[in-house]
Amino acid sequence: MSKPGSHSLTFVLKDHKELENVFNSHQRALLARDIDAALGLLTRFQDALDRHIRYEEDVLLPLYVERQAETEGGTLKLFQAEHAKLREFTDKLTELTARLYGSPDLAGEILAIFDRETMFKGLFSHHAMREETILFPRLDECTTAVERARLLRQHVH
Repeated sequence: MSKPGSHSLTFVLKDHKELENVFNSHQRALLARDIDAALGLLTRFQDALDRHIRYEEDVLLPLYVERQAETEGGTLKLFQAEHAKLREFTDKLTELTARLYGSPDLAGEILAIFDRETMFKGLFSHHAMREETILFPRLDECTTAVERARLLRQHVH
């Protein structure tokens, strides 16, 4: 087992940073009124978020439950509910961004999207913090170095 405080599952944290960077680029494209780029970047974000969530739900969360690592504020149901909400948000943001084509009030609709994206970013940030402070450290504590190496290989593939 890993020493408490040793977070070898932090390789997953790189996903969070990359997702934030892509989303930031999407918002910059919206600000520049480059709808094609904004939509393309949002689609890229959505695909990467979906891969990240699938890895957590197919690999990490089952192990988390199996090892009885759940705790208050870090239950399976809570992680799954947040994942569902993140997916719901990105679907709606993609729909709203696609509607910008031919909009009679492009600036107004972009502002409305930014308002929704502020809520989304709050949820994403809160969820990422929950993973970084509960899920990954607790999994780190209840897995061996060999298991974590296997988890890394599964993450890469």
